[in-house]
Amino acid sequence: MKLRHFFIRLNKENLQNDQDILNSFLENVVVKKTATELITGQPHFWSILVFYDDQKAERQDKISTKITITSETDLTDEEKNIYAVLKQWRQGKASAMNVPNYVVAHNTELMSIAKVKPQTFDELLNVKGFVKGGQKILKYGNDIIAILNSI
Repeated sequence: MKLRHFFIRLNKENLQNDQDILNSFLENVVVKKTATELITGQPHFWSILVFYDDQKAERQDKISTKITITSETDLTDEEKNIYAVLKQWRQGKASAMNVPNYVVAHNTELMSIAKVKPQTFDELLNVKGFVKGGQKILKYGNDIIAILNSI
């Protein structure tokens, strides 16, 4: 098992870039455990330890049927609006849980949800990051489906 340390600075200039770096890293490894701590200072930041294993070659070569969108430019205007609503929901959920946004869902997952617009749990399983019986679908699936049905 390997370890990597990330800092997510909570100022406007760095927040998105720091989150994108972390998201990119997380897409290419098998996460075993994480530890986070909010550090107050100038600026405030999240200190994140990621314990991980490299993805096995056969896992990287496996063609996934799951949908993943990695850029906002792949979204229509309607999908960008859905993505913005999902980001607001994620921010509220993360704040209530006192965790970083990416713990609730990565940007790529929210963009993919906006593209797919799942109406059921089975459809949500088509989005990369959501697996049957997995924590994300159990914790957030109902919220996501309700948001999409209300838009």
